[in-house]
Amino acid sequence: MGAPLSYLQLARRAGFVAVLSVVCNVLLTVIGKAISNPPATFGPYQYSSVIGLTLAGVAAAALVYAAMRWYLVDVAKTNRYFLWLSAVVLIASFYPDVTMPWSNDPDQIGWTYGIIANLMLMHVIAGFAVMYFYTRPE
Repeated sequence: MGAPLSYLQLARRAGFVAVLSVVCNVLLTVIGKAISNPPATFGPYQYSSVIGLTLAGVAAAALVYAAMRWYLVDVAKTNRYFLWLSAVVLIASFYPDVTMPWSNDPDQIGWTYGIIANLMLMHVIAGFAVMYFYTRPE
């Protein structure tokens, strides 16, 4: 067993993780654009996409973690299961990036393997921030 989940504390952590992840991912977008020089219409490097998808992922993870804490109650078990689930979701999140070379989506014209690696790094940064900060003791 563990202490009951403080939803205010989780909301604060989610806010911190959201800001941290957005700042890091926007910085990676700027670096990626400077290095690879994709077309201006390249969808994955649009700031609205980067920020929106990062915030959606962080918020979804917070909701899942809260639900797991509510259902499982035991903090150690919740954290262990959440880390496993987060790792699986992180690996699954690579799918759109890895399949980009075979995509017919006009928003993805101009991709390079460096861009794909950079997009995957964005997922890793947000994923590790979620895994680290959500599972820390309260």
